[in-house]
Amino acid sequence: MKKIIKLLGVFLSCAVYAQDIHFTQIQYFPLVLNPAMCGANYALSGNLIYRNQWKAVASPYNTFGLSVDGRIKKSPKGHFFAGGLKFFNDNSGDLSLKTNDVTLNGAYHLRVNDGQFFGVGIYAGIIQKSINMNNAKWGTQYDGTQYNASLPTNENVNSTNFIVPDAGLGFTYSYDKNSGKYNKSGQNIKFNVGLSAFHVNMPSSTYLNGSKDKMYIRYVAFANGDIGIGKSSFAVSPLIVYQLQGPTQELLTGLYGKYIFSKAQKGQSGGSVSLGSIYRNKDAVTTNIVVEYDSYTIGFSYDINISQLKTISRGKGAMEIFIRYVLPSPYGPGSSKSRI
Repeated sequence: MKKIIKLLGVFLSCAVYAQDIHFTQIQYFPLVLNPAMCGANYALSGNLIYRNQWKAVASPYNTFGLSVDGRIKKSPKGHFFAGGLKFFNDNSGDLSLKTNDVTLNGAYHLRVNDGQFFGVGIYAGIIQKSINMNNAKWGTQYDGTQYNASLPTNENVNSTNFIVPDAGLGFTYSYDKNSGKYNKSGQNIKFNVGLSAFHVNMPSSTYLNGSKDKMYIRYVAFANGDIGIGKSSFAVSPLIVYQLQGPTQELLTGLYGKYIFSKAQKGQSGGSVSLGSIYRNKDAVTTNIVVEYDSYTIGFSYDINISQLKTISRGKGAMEIFIRYVLPSPYGPGSSKSRI
């Protein structure tokens, strides 16, 4: 019974407060971090990500995301506009609570010095949600000894499908000492920091008459980057992300170690492999591996659950995989050229 109560508490808190989805490798799906990340690091970036969570506990939560962003126009002084599209689909639990989120993103990046940009971004879009009430079980359908589906639910369902508008904004500072490239002595310093606010219009909706499901503003502060170690082929990649949404908060801290196994030369592309771990405060510890080659990156992570839910999950949390393609390649000229 205690296990059931813990499980219900976790799932009900997610439903009541209309929390956003989350990704472990969130830095590789940057438009859910900050709309100003649109065009911040690459002339063109395409990202696919998939997450499967709580398979060991109940019906798994499946999340799929797609984003494309790129630089549109560059001024003689180095400032530039960028635009992008973000989409994700989330399917959760036995009631098939589905969320589709589509946004258009725009950003302007002001060059403040060589390799340094201050960016401001906005987004606008829609959120579509639906739920399958046919699989719902209500307290009034227990006859005192067992569940009886023939008993009335006494619930007045308002709608099982709705669409609401959504909007947000963000600010970033990007620093890249080596203009996005790996040089002959390894990798120089580059990093991003930012602040953003999602759902500033606080869209609301309801499945049941007499109730109100309001989406709180999600505030995000983050920093991530790559720091080369001397003239070696090694680098470290730190990450910190703090998110606050209504009564719920999340803190991610992580560190990757990167080995550049091939540096770009004439007729050859460079590449690297990274191993790391991310700690989600009081919830999970992850194991991550990322492989980069020329313009392509693929990564995998696995979350080990350490929260109170571990008595049911037995430590099994989530599996996540992503694929990214960028221009120009961070490993030298090759055939990947900037579009601006």
